[in-house]
Amino acid sequence: MIKQLGFSMPTVFQLNKIEKACFGKDAWSVPNLVGEFQNDYSHMFGEVVDDVVVGYVCVRIMYEEAQICNIAVLPEFRRQGIATRLLETVADFAKVQQCQRCELEVNTANTATVQLYKKCGYEVVGTRPNFYRRTRRYPTRDAYTMVKTL
Repeated sequence: MIKQLGFSMPTVFQLNKIEKACFGKDAWSVPNLVGEFQNDYSHMFGEVVDDVVVGYVCVRIMYEEAQICNIAVLPEFRRQGIATRLLETVADFAKVQQCQRCELEVNTANTATVQLYKKCGYEVVGTRPNFYRRTRRYPTRDAYTMVKTL
């Protein structure tokens, strides 16, 4: 079940566990996550199974745009439609907030995630060279900017 997540340290620790499992050294830290919860523009939604968050998305609402900052699903819960449901929840929330579009960046080499976003109605509208810091996960630092018109 997807629900909007409120701030609590147990929730922050669950999100940090997801971050570490998905992003390793590039994971958002506990202070990063606390900061997002304290930011008036940020909103967190999570897939909750047996009172445990197994996937989440962070979105910032800025005027007419919903900026997806991060989305992650624990590896053992992937391929169950969770990321798709999280993206649908963001789009529905953004419409209620009177946003005209959702936007995100994704590494150009992350082909599986690019395909997920396309399946959910996002289109590549540009490329940002050297957007990401160098990591071992991907051979490029470039990002696609992808947009879904609401």
